[in-house]
Amino acid sequence: MPSVGLGTWEFNNSEVKAVVQDALAVGFKHIDCAHNYNNQVGIGAGLAASGKKRNEVFITSKVPGCGIQGLGKEDCFGNTMKFIRDDIRDLSSSGFPLKQLDLLLIHFPPCMEGNASFAPNPFATPCRAKRNGCSDPDNCRAIAEQWRAAELAYRQGLVRAIGVSDYCSACFKCLGANATVMPMLNNVQFHIGMGPDPQGARSLAERREMVLMAWSPLGHGDGSTPIFSRDLPMKIAKAHGKTGAQVALKWILSHNVTLTTKSGNPKHLAEDIDLFDWELSAADVAALDADQFAHSEYDTPSFMCNDPDSAIIL
Repeated sequence: MPSVGLGTWEFNNSEVKAVVQDALAVGFKHIDCAHNYNNQVGIGAGLAASGKKRNEVFITSKVPGCGIQGLGKEDCFGNTMKFIRDDIRDLSSSGFPLKQLDLLLIHFPPCMEGNASFAPNPFATPCRAKRNGCSDPDNCRAIAEQWRAAELAYRQGLVRAIGVSDYCSACFKCLGANATVMPMLNNVQFHIGMGPDPQGARSLAERREMVLMAWSPLGHGDGSTPIFSRDLPMKIAKAHGKTGAQVALKWILSHNVTLTTKSGNPKHLAEDIDLFDWELSAADVAALDADQFAHSEYDTPSFMCNDPDSAIIL
């Protein structure tokens, strides 16, 4: 898997077609999609227009946790399988020869609370407020059902690798006694300011021999000063002749963590992939490790759970 991927959240089908083409042109080889982004047709069109062959591009997609974003809780297994097949169909509908995903992720833990079949988004769920996405027993059982679907998709060749996103340590005990394939990747929020091992997410990945992938690697852009424009990353950037954003991304890679980054600006895309012919010094990395700050209430590995192993209820 390429260590830097293009995130495609919030682009519509028209926008994302051009962004995918621009990203591939400047050197990106990994395109990160999700069922709930609702732009798979445009991503497929961009892939087809790029002239790239199937084996030149790594494609990830994600399906929601059960009970969220259209994935009804009445049949977690069946609905997960349907969404996987729908993503492959839509990504290939514009002529790109896609018969399987390179990586499938369960996008976030489920939420089985409430009477509705599903919540419109994760933030509209009671689980979001409680941050108990995995220690709730109903959610835990739903995780096992979704993982059973992921394993089946893997065995059937619909996907080449399977993993999860926004899973806390407790979630991994919910995969089920019959799980035979462990998650190969966990996709969490990880960026400068959070420290080198927020809530033990990186050390957990190392113990479980999973790849860790960072989403929102440059923070949320919530109107305050961008995290990469703080004094320390800018000072380090000046010493290397790079931008603060490049320093922030390079810090992630320096911890053996992969990432997806997003931009609609071809200049920024070119900068975001220009990370491999230079290195941060050990002192640079140590200084950035120590520069921990609370930039946002959302600066935790998962926005759906904070529950550790000890919180699980089976």
